Amino acid sequence: MNRIHVLDEKTAGQIAAGEVIERPAGVLKELLENAIDAGARHIRVDMEGGGRELIRINDDGCGMTPDDLAASVLRHATSKITRFEDLNQLHTFGFRGEALYSAAAVSKMTITSCTEGGEGSRLEVHGGKVLAQSPAPAIRGTTVEIRDLFYNVPARLKFLKSASYERACLLKVVEESALANLQVAYTVVSSGREVYRLPAQEGDEKEAVLSRAKEILGPETGGALVSKFFNESGLKIFITPPDKLVATRDLQFMFVNRRPVDSKTVQQAVYKAYQNVRPKDRHPAFIIYMDLDPASFDVNIHPQKRDIRFADEHAMFGAVMKAVSETVFGSATPVQMKVSAPVQAPVPSDAEPAPAEKIISAPLPQITPAPAASADLFETVSGQAVSLPSAPQTDFTPKTDFSLRETEEPVEYRAVSMPAAPQPQTSAPEPAPETDAPAWWHGPYHYLGQLEKTYLLFENPDGLILIDQHAAQERVLFEHYLDAFEARKVAVQDLIFPIHVDVTPSNAESLMSWAPWLKEAGFDLTRFSPRTVLVNTVPSMLRFKEDDMKAFVTSLSQIVGDPDKSSDALKRKMVALLACKRAIKAHDQISAAEAEGLLENMKKCKDGMHCPHGRPCVAVLSAKDIAKLFGR
Repeated sequence: MNRIHVLDEKTAGQIAAGEVIERPAGVLKELLENAIDAGARHIRVDMEGGGRELIRINDDGCGMTPDDLAASVLRHATSKITRFEDLNQLHTFGFRGEALYSAAAVSKMTITSCTEGGEGSRLEVHGGKVLAQSPAPAIRGTTVEIRDLFYNVPARLKFLKSASYERACLLKVVEESALANLQVAYTVVSSGREVYRLPAQEGDEKEAVLSRAKEILGPETGGALVSKFFNESGLKIFITPPDKLVATRDLQFMFVNRRPVDSKTVQQAVYKAYQNVRPKDRHPAFIIYMDLDPASFDVNIHPQKRDIRFADEHAMFGAVMKAVSETVFGSATPVQMKVSAPVQAPVPSDAEPAPAEKIISAPLPQITPAPAASADLFETVSGQAVSLPSAPQTDFTPKTDFSLRETEEPVEYRAVSMPAAPQPQTSAPEPAPETDAPAWWHGPYHYLGQLEKTYLLFENPDGLILIDQHAAQERVLFEHYLDAFEARKVAVQDLIFPIHVDVTPSNAESLMSWAPWLKEAGFDLTRFSPRTVLVNTVPSMLRFKEDDMKAFVTSLSQIVGDPDKSSDALKRKMVALLACKRAIKAHDQISAAEAEGLLENMKKCKDGMHCPHGRPCVAVLSAKDIAKLFGR
């Protein structure tokens, strides 16, 4: 039988440190909170080796006396609370007295501090053991230097990610702190290179938030934010409108009394407000500030004080949803989308149709008649014949404006590039043998025209077939690109003049952590500055305009994430993103030959019924469905 015994102080300290500090970013978060609580107006952060080798924070706050400095590394030593009831009236970030104690237990730490007009003092602590305390220059403020993090906890050290990924996490912490504390100036230096120099923001609060948001979220996303203050509920909303949604949730920030938090309640309320106008693969970027009574929420439910629980979750959900709706749409209720006609998923012709929907009286949408067939339907990509539609004069037919090092003239690539297909005729294609056709293919198909320049209308033995032109071409391009990447037959095109792409510093770190893998996929990326990467090569199969390539790399920087994730998962995401950016868009005019060529290429896909994001490409209104609509 095992006897119960009390853990020694060293082991207990290391376990406690693990509850507060999971990675270098956890150390930085705690130390930044201490600096803000000390009244700092300028904070400098230095980091090396993704925080494992060095994290140094210097602030110009109130500092500590020699006696307070010695007590600061003791467990549960704090100046923020004196009794349990004080937790209901917290107006500070740190309060449990575990930050310095926990960091000291798993690192080699040196703290130098001095109060205004007082005596400076330096304290050295290695692995939780105080080695020495000595006089230091009398410079007001505090400097905390953490070296060799987790040097005495190899198990924790083993689970850290790459230096690039850890550095991205560190920068994310700085970005949150900077958005929460506009009155504080931040300077961030990584391995001797300045990443951020954010001046203190004074004056109008709305302008201050927008100015700092442009620095952190990027000028495009930060400049697109719409805002509104709700004094009664204590909410301040800064959020992107529906036409400026982004590809990731990384640009979502929530603050309660300036404390960065995570709340599913708040996030779900935002998404509820956007529910009828948001594509599944796009997300709002937002900064939400909540000024609340400390007694109305609890941040002490998690050791890292990240999660939050509201006293009335239901009321908070309703308040946030209403505030977001009013900010974005000018209405307290989410905007409702108009439905022009009921559409069913494809069903066999002998299946029983669903009951007819109620007919809505509305102007009939415009159906564009099928124009004459285009002649120019074939080009060559890297020596392979591919079926391409002719180029209508619309935005979805980008022409290359990259400068090539090769001597030959660049080829103009258009909207659809697929494996070779028979040249389509203006009449409906002959049905392929059943052994070659997918299960959903029921030919012959006769092209009728476009609906709202978004949906392609065909007639076949099943009835009326509607094809989402963007989703369908996404699928075709996705499979074409994916086959090339998986076969490792990606021809590379060098650029004489590299393309400069500006992203947030944390996203730049994430992007560069995948640089070796991306180079194998045809994208040679190098760092130009903390927030700028250079695109030196691209796959030859791509023909993006420079602005389109910048948009693609920006979106890619938002989805790469953890470098230890599956490369297959990233490959699929990247190829889906390529296909989405390259595909024909809604409201683009295409000819009959282009529409029939797209249908023929869909037939060759492994899954011609769904886009890479899982959205259906095809819908069917059977003859029975149509008859029911007219009461026949």
